[in-house]
Amino acid sequence: MGEYIIAIDIGGSKVLCGILDRSGKILMRSRELTCVTGDPQAVIDQTERMVGEMKLAMGLWEQDILGIGVGVPGPLDYQAGIVEESPNLKWLKYPVREELSKRLGAKLLLDKDTNVAALGEYYYGCNCQCRHLIYITVSTGIGGGIIADRHLLHGQNGGGGEIGHMVVAPEGSQCGCGRRGCLEAMASGLAVAREANALIARGAGQRILASVCPGQPVSAREVAQAARQGDEEALGLIDRIGRYLGMGIANLVNIFNPERVVLGGGMALGLQDLLLPVIQNEVMNNVFSLHRRSLEIGMTRLGEDIVLAGCAAMVLHSPVAEN
Repeated sequence: MGEYIIAIDIGGSKVLCGILDRSGKILMRSRELTCVTGDPQAVIDQTERMVGEMKLAMGLWEQDILGIGVGVPGPLDYQAGIVEESPNLKWLKYPVREELSKRLGAKLLLDKDTNVAALGEYYYGCNCQCRHLIYITVSTGIGGGIIADRHLLHGQNGGGGEIGHMVVAPEGSQCGCGRRGCLEAMASGLAVAREANALIARGAGQRILASVCPGQPVSAREVAQAARQGDEEALGLIDRIGRYLGMGIANLVNIFNPERVVLGGGMALGLQDLLLPVIQNEVMNNVFSLHRRSLEIGMTRLGEDIVLAGCAAMVLHSPVAEN
């Protein structure tokens, strides 16, 4: 029986691959920017090459591999292994599990990346110490995974946990999914950049603009830098983003009554000192006292490797992943 797990995290901005052992320890990792051509085959080619290079570097053969876990952006038809209409990758009804299995082998398990991250948090972040967990990633986009009574919630067709597309502002900005006012449109990294650019276009936001390197676009990083220097406009922008996130999380807490809500993703982790207090305050002010009882809201400690950890969990504990 194989001793190694291949983990693959395909995202809109990066492809991250790793080889892990049965304890979940990452033995090798490879990260590249996603090959963005509009052709999913190019990303599959890229992934196959990255995995092949890692196996060659470690001297691994097929019999050494226990299984392969893959996380991809949703919405995903979980049973069929088809990406239905990814706003970030722009894939439409692409049979990603079938295509990857042809290249990498039959021992392949696939799920939506944020579901896989939720498994990573459940098994390696909180070490199975809670029964009810919501994981939310806040980065370029927003997504999530829900574990209820120790089971990952897939929903009827695998579309459960599309947290980023709950509407929090019906008249708000247009989302990449085509609707208006989704949490992703109002509180993601793209939303921060959009709002910062709007400030600058009005002749405001000069402290934010001063933090931008020549030739580089405005991003959440520059907003955070200005906010930490005490800039009121940057602080106000982050406060608005945090309240939208808190509003969305409060809705989830009232519906699912979790023990823990864990946030990850580049923007959440990069701005945690500024965002987390706003989010916590908004949630605690907008949920029932019953739901506040013992509720924890915090950041993952697994960082960018959370999906890799979840891939290992998916291979090692596939009955939980399949429920």
